[in-house]
Amino acid sequence: MNLKEKLQRLVLRYRMIKNHPISSQSPFKAMLRYLSFNIYQLISPKPRIYNWVGGLKFYAEKGDAGIVGNIYYRLMDYEDSKFLLDTLNNEDVFVDVGANLGHYSMLASGICKSKVIAIEPISHTVNKLKKNLELNKLLEKVTILKYGVGDKNEELNFTTNKNVMNGVVKNGANSTTKIKVKTLNHLLKNVSPTCIKIDVEGYEYNVIKGAHDIFRNPSLKYLLIEFNNSGEKFGFHDEDVYQLILDYNFVPVKYDVENKSILPIESYNTHKFNTLFIRKDFD
Repeated sequence: MNLKEKLQRLVLRYRMIKNHPISSQSPFKAMLRYLSFNIYQLISPKPRIYNWVGGLKFYAEKGDAGIVGNIYYRLMDYEDSKFLLDTLNNEDVFVDVGANLGHYSMLASGICKSKVIAIEPISHTVNKLKKNLELNKLLEKVTILKYGVGDKNEELNFTTNKNVMNGVVKNGANSTTKIKVKTLNHLLKNVSPTCIKIDVEGYEYNVIKGAHDIFRNPSLKYLLIEFNNSGEKFGFHDEDVYQLILDYNFVPVKYDVENKSILPIESYNTHKFNTLFIRKDFD
């Protein structure tokens, strides 16, 4: 990356910081946190502990895309994270499909005190997730299931060279490994989730296809799903995923953080990755 590209990247990051509800309050401090993190990682690349919201902490190092933004934004996925914090309680069950390094699992278990089931297939990422949970004394409060999730119980090839962004690939090749994949119907056979978050690098359609019993259970009130067109490599479009969710009687909504209210929207989000859904008949 040349100097011009680095400057363009810094300008882009600053704009993103300025647009974030929390970091926009002190953008220069947020930018300093961003620069400090990257300088530390350049000099001595290793995990460091960072303080977070609600007394939580986490380890982060270069490449930890699932959590590192919390260093400078303070709270990534702001509206979605605030929705969880304002909605879930100790009677709820939160299922984190594609738990990554535990952003949502830590919020749900550590602050909301909900029962959490974190599903993550890649050993490297699971080890990092466990360290974050252990750091916050949450390891015994979160059930970790080391499986991939899909529409049938089978073995599939997963990438191993994309740090915390690994996922299913159609064919085995270099830098892949075989991993056991289960359906949510199987993994959650005796569980009644209140909320499910799904972020599986384009495999969302298959995950939902294997969860018909769970999606029909009236206890499931909320869904948080990523839409980023990455399902096209598996032959599915975001619209296919969206229609499948609608078929289970869920509708897309946005969370108004200031008023703590849920507002209907016309379709899934295209200006950001995640979309929140609520069961239509849930009052």
